[in-house]
Amino acid sequence: MFDEDHQEPEFAPAGIVLAQAGRMEGAAEVWLVYQGRALPLRDWAPQWDCARFASITELIGQWSDHHTELRRLTELPQTAQTIAEAGLSVASLRFEAPLRPAQLFCTIGNYRRQVVEAAVDAGLPTEAERVRAATLQALDQRQLHGAPYICLTSVDRVGAPVGELGLAPEVDTLDWEVEIGAVIGSPLSRLTLPEASAAIAGYCVVNDLTIRSRVVRPDLPALGSDWVQSKGMQGSLPLGPWFVPSWQVPDPSGLRLQLWLNDTLMQDDTAADMVFTIPEQLQYLSQHTRLRPGDVLCTGSPAGFGLHHGRFLRPGDVVKASVTGLGEQIIRCAEVAPARNTFNPTPAAPAGH
Repeated sequence: MFDEDHQEPEFAPAGIVLAQAGRMEGAAEVWLVYQGRALPLRDWAPQWDCARFASITELIGQWSDHHTELRRLTELPQTAQTIAEAGLSVASLRFEAPLRPAQLFCTIGNYRRQVVEAAVDAGLPTEAERVRAATLQALDQRQLHGAPYICLTSVDRVGAPVGELGLAPEVDTLDWEVEIGAVIGSPLSRLTLPEASAAIAGYCVVNDLTIRSRVVRPDLPALGSDWVQSKGMQGSLPLGPWFVPSWQVPDPSGLRLQLWLNDTLMQDDTAADMVFTIPEQLQYLSQHTRLRPGDVLCTGSPAGFGLHHGRFLRPGDVVKASVTGLGEQIIRCAEVAPARNTFNPTPAAPAGH
């Protein structure tokens, strides 16, 4: 169990958010969550069509038809009052990832300070200032004339926001990457920038765990990054706890991302450090593939990877990843037998409610 007393209130959503959860021994369903209490969305089904969905994935599949009504429901003062008075404590629920995306994408190298940090770490200490200046200049040019670097990754990676992540002995360089996940709300392709911004249904916390030693193939170094080996482990992308509708996040560039390893702060920055904004990433992505409701784009991670700190995840570690207004997830690493990488949700309340 994770103690609610250790949750960080500054990361709690300001309004009512959605979660996919169940009572300890019951099936998961959609819940409305407000200030640490929750009620099933179906409680409003007799009067509201948007409340008749069994999962957030199904709701987002018809987002264009229901988001206006859902906004009205969640912004009514009596909805918050009902949850506060009659809702269950989130500590009594078992949380799953808020949705199961049909497609999952990861943006690579999208925070300026992280790119500079990696470049300096790769060079000689005596060359640090020169490398820093050259990298910043290259980033300026890339921002003006370049494009995001985005990979497609496995949806089987998606794991619950609170629970245990099994680490086999051969997984000895698992690294953390706290990110903002942008959830698509409508089918789209070849978007303009304004269209890309309007296409976002909502946001959630992501931790894009990566096996760092498997990023580059030693047998094929000229072919670049191997994202199947390094980002394919089952459960290596904890998602949630909340799905926060886009109307609660008017300016995602102001969101603060933090990650703690055993109560030591390892990552801390805001989305303003992105090389390409979230709409710019979606606009680029939509030029090359068709996006669908419920697809998730992981939008990059700030400086402070384990690779920089010289420290990777091992059994017994507790990782806490937070984004302002999107909540907080807690993952405990546990040892498993070789070749068994599993993610087993723990019946505990997620932080940051």
